Amino acid sequence: MDIVDPRFATYIAVAALLIATPGPDMALVTRNALSSGRRAANATAVGVAVGAIGWAIASTIGVGILLERSVIAFTILKLAGAAFLAFLGLRSLIGSVCKPKAGSPDATAPPPIPLDDRNAFRQGLIGNLLNPKAGVIFVSILPQFVRPGDSPLRLLLMLLAFEVMLLLWLNVFGYAVARAGRSRAGVGVRHALERITGVVLIGLSLRLAFERR
Repeated sequence: MDIVDPRFATYIAVAALLIATPGPDMALVTRNALSSGRRAANATAVGVAVGAIGWAIASTIGVGILLERSVIAFTILKLAGAAFLAFLGLRSLIGSVCKPKAGSPDATAPPPIPLDDRNAFRQGLIGNLLNPKAGVIFVSILPQFVRPGDSPLRLLLMLLAFEVMLLLWLNVFGYAVARAGRSRAGVGVRHALERITGVVLIGLSLRLAFERR
C-alpha cells in the first residue's frame, strides 16, 4: 500500500486549511511579532508546534477523547485558555496605550520590546495546550484519514507533515507581520496593530469561554 495516496493528499489539504484558519495561535504570533520582532515570533511558533505534538500524543493515550466526552474537563481547560488569552490581550492593549505616539519626539526610534525566546516559546506552548479545540482536532478530524492496517510510518508522516506546515506557515506569517511593524510607518502601524491584536485576543478568549463544543 502506498503511503502517499489520494487519501494522504486530502489530509494534507484539510490540515493546511485548519492551520491557515485564524485563531489563538496566529493571534499570539502576531502579538509577539509586533512587540518583539521576528525572533520572538519564531520562538512562539515553535512553542505552538510542540503543543500540537503534545495534543497528538495525548490523543493517542485517550486524553483527547476524555476532553471530547467530558463536559467538566473540557470546560475547565477552555476557561483556563480563555483567561490566558485575555491576559495577553490586555497586556497588548495596555502596552500599546503606554507607548509614545507616532510623530512625537520619543517615537523617532521604534525598538521592539524585548521578549526572550524562552518566554515567547512558553506563551506559544501554553496558548496551544490550553486550547481544547486543538485536542479535539486530533481526535475528531485526523482519524477520518486513518484506516485499520495503516502503518505506523504513515501516521508518523501525517504528524510530521502537520508540524512542518504549521511551523512554515506561522514563521512566514510572523516574518510578514514583524516586517510590517518595522515599515516606514513603523511606530503608528505597530501601535495600531498591537491594539487590534489585543482586541482580537480578548475576543478569542470570550469566544473560547462561551463557545459550546
